[in-house]
Formats: sequence, structure tokens, C-alpha cells
Amino acid sequence: MNSEIDLLTLGFVKYLEKLPCICNVTVVEKEPVDKVTITSWEQRNACILPNDLKNFYLAIDGMQIRWSMKLKEEAVPVGMIEINSIGRLRRVTPKMASMHSDLPTLTDIENDSESSTLSERNLLGGQATKPKYRNKCKVFLLDSCQGNGKVCLVYPIKEDAVEPISTTVPTVWFLDRALEWHYLASTMTAYLRLSLVHLGLPHWQYALTPWGLPSKTKVYLSGQCTPLWKEKSAS
Repeated sequence: MNSEIDLLTLGFVKYLEKLPCICNVTVVEKEPVDKVTITSWEQRNACILPNDLKNFYLAIDGMQIRWSMKLKEEAVPVGMIEINSIGRLRRVTPKMASMHSDLPTLTDIENDSESSTLSERNLLGGQATKPKYRNKCKVFLLDSCQGNGKVCLVYPIKEDAVEPISTTVPTVWFLDRALEWHYLASTMTAYLRLSLVHLGLPHWQYALTPWGLPSKTKVYLSGQCTPLWKEKSAS
């Protein structure tokens, strides 16, 4: 296995391969990009990538880790952790955010009076505001979550901003299938570590929403009994 993946994931793949109920662990990665490619993305999208994401792309241009679980002598695909390549770090528009073309878009259902939840405000030091397309925020797709939502890098736009390229610091948010935003992490690195703690299981992002994890995901997590998850559940 590539040493870069091992370092970036804190030895996660080796850990999976040692679990008796896990099989078919596969890693897909691309060659790193150069600084010219990063600069080109920033100029094209008028946004500065955060340093941790720049360093990620300078090490590997995106990654995907998949694994299956042994159930009754059958290998069932279960977990996946993915960070899009810089070429797939594309702008998410209100129409693209909608799961069905004939349903209302995010712009249609945004409510100017809607506020962030208390947990989101606490996580961002009292400054959290949900992404608003009406406020001209810029949203880029980090992970499509296999159709279960979208994990996005969100750049808030300052009302008094005059710079041709946004220098605001982006955060990571989850857009669920009901087109509701949920704060996940302050950086891509923090988001990746959350993915590792939750083993990349389907719908794990819902652990950080008011609805919590689906029952099936809880069963998978209970079956793995990861030390990190045990500590999180006990706290």
C-alpha cells in the first residue's frame, strides 16, 4: 500500500485488513498534482484552497477506500471513504444540489430567517451560519456519499468582499437528501478523521444531524466494536 495513504489515514487500511469480518479492502488513488494545477483551480473558481487540502492534493489527487463485510459466507460491500480528485472538486449549484430535477431546488426552499442549530454554533465558536445560495456562498463537492447526500466544502462570502478571489476560510458541511445543511468539520483533515472513526459506513454523516444514525449503520458499528467508536459513544 502507498505510504501516503497510510500516513493520511493513520494506518486505517492496515487496521481494516486485520479485522476477521472484513474482506476485499481496496484502495484507489491518483498521482499527486502539481502547484500549477492547484493555482489553476483557484483562479478558475476564484477561491483559495485551504492549506490542508492543498497538501492533500500535492500528496495524492483524491482517494477512495472500499471494504466489504463477511455475512453468511458472502462478501457484502459496506464501507467507503472518498475524497474527490481536484478535477472532480466541482461547484455545486442549487439545481445540482437537488436530488430530483422536478423537485424544488435549494434556492426555492431557503428561508432567510433560518438559523443554525445550537450545536453548530458551539462548534464554530458561536459564528456558524448555514450555507445560503442567496448569500452567494460557494459550494464544492468533496464526496457524493453514494447518493445519500453530499459532503461539501463551503466558502461563505463576505458582504463587503472586494477581492477577485475569495480568501474566506471554508468549512465542511453535509447536505442531506431533504436539502438540509449540517455542519461536519472545520477542515478537510478533521472531516477525514471523522470518516475514519465511523469506518466510512453508509449514512455515517447523519450521526452529526438531529436525526442520528440509521439503525442499520448502528448495527454495523456495533459489529466492528472499534475503540474510537466506543470512546465516542461513552462520552
